[in-house]
Amino acid sequence: MEAVRFVGKVLEDGHLSLPEDTSKEVGRRFEVILLPLEDPEVSAYAEGLAREKSFSQLTEGDVARIIHESRGLR
Repeated sequence: MEAVRFVGKVLEDGHLSLPEDTSKEVGRRFEVILLPLEDPEVSAYAEGLAREKSFSQLTEGDVARIIHESRGLR
C-alpha cells in the first residue's frame, strides 16, 4: 500500500477536492487524515525542538517528513 500526499480543499458543497487520478476511483475506500495547512503549531513546535536538541541542520522538508512519518504517512 502506498500513501499519496496532496493538498485538497473543502468545496462549497462540503466535499473534498481530490487529484484527478484519484477522483476517477469511484467506490474505492481510503483512510483520510486532514492536517490544516494554516496550522503553524506543529511546525513551530518541531522547529523549537530541533533547535533545543541541536538539530538545526534539519530543513523544513526534513521536519515535515518526520511529522508525516510519525503519523504513519510516507
